Amino acid sequence: MVSTSSPSLWSKDFVLNLLVAHLLLAGFFSLFMVVPGFIDKLGGKEWEIGVIIATFGLAGVIIRPMAGKWILKSGPKRVIICGILIFVGTTVLYIPLPSEWWIVPVRMVQGVGLAIAPVATSTVVANLAPESRRGEGMSYMGNSISIAQLYAPPIGFFIADSFSFSLAFIVASAVALAAFFVCLAMSDSKTRMPIVSEEENQTSDAPLISRAAIFPTLIFLTYAFTMAPVSTFLPMLSDVRELGVNPGFYFTILSGMTMLTTLISGRIADRFGRSAVIVPGLILVSMAMFMLSGAFDSSLFFGAAFLHGIGYGLIYPGINSLVVDRVKPNERGSAIGTLQQAWDIGASGGNFIVGPIIGALGVGSGFVIVGAGAATGMIGFVTGNRKSKSS
Repeated sequence: MVSTSSPSLWSKDFVLNLLVAHLLLAGFFSLFMVVPGFIDKLGGKEWEIGVIIATFGLAGVIIRPMAGKWILKSGPKRVIICGILIFVGTTVLYIPLPSEWWIVPVRMVQGVGLAIAPVATSTVVANLAPESRRGEGMSYMGNSISIAQLYAPPIGFFIADSFSFSLAFIVASAVALAAFFVCLAMSDSKTRMPIVSEEENQTSDAPLISRAAIFPTLIFLTYAFTMAPVSTFLPMLSDVRELGVNPGFYFTILSGMTMLTTLISGRIADRFGRSAVIVPGLILVSMAMFMLSGAFDSSLFFGAAFLHGIGYGLIYPGINSLVVDRVKPNERGSAIGTLQQAWDIGASGGNFIVGPIIGALGVGSGFVIVGAGAATGMIGFVTGNRKSKSS
């Protein structure tokens, strides 16, 4: 009997890269429930919370497209280090701020760090994972992030609520700084784009915006938009509806279900195609948002987190693999950077839309809008996918 084995996925650099992504995002996620409360403490109104949070993505919209070129030229390791150091420095800068609007420049610079480092860590996965196991590799990246989201938001909320906002910012910076030291152990050469020929190495370049990634990015944008109210207004929802829960535990359930789902979703995407996970994922996320809009008790609140986690666990490996599938190796960083702009425009910038609407119509209205957006994304993906196959 001839034994067949799949190409190797695991290596030292693959594992270190997952750990770097985990620690950096743990520091970032711990601020989800902290920054809105800090704005409120400094005297910010409801609509100001949404607008100030949204400024995080403004710099990312400008900087993230350049990340692909930097990654191709300098290597992902150096870009990761730069992003981490920017995040660490700006997180400490929250502590002495005298009023809520001073947060805006700090958020914008912090957005630069979080715009470039995740592009680079995802590019490392694309470079190291064999093509036949790309979806699986992206699943492990998703899990490394989900584990961080499992515990960081409730811990950040607990530290700020029980001790001080200053300590919460210091802890977030320290966790991200640990990512810096882990990143130093990664290989610079092995994590770069594989070179097919010397001629390709000399002529290759990366576009600012990957045209092949635009369609997947528009679809992913409808998911990222749901994270605008989720990452900003869950504390308000819990307070207004008198749910009596730590809103950070929404992310614990979300991430737990994402982790379980991605154990199989990447392999499903590799075997049956990317649409097999993207379509049901968007449906479940849309349902979760509508549940949040009508959540007047904790069971609906946490039930929404359950569906949200499964949905994202299906979407993440599918959409990331789809983007990499559509481009040449030298364009991977740009394609992933284009895809991740959805976070800047949707998850951060979406608060420019959601914040004022919630201020005028109530907290539930924001979740209705983003739920409808996710449903629209699902329809758009099915329609666009059919057209591309028929052409």
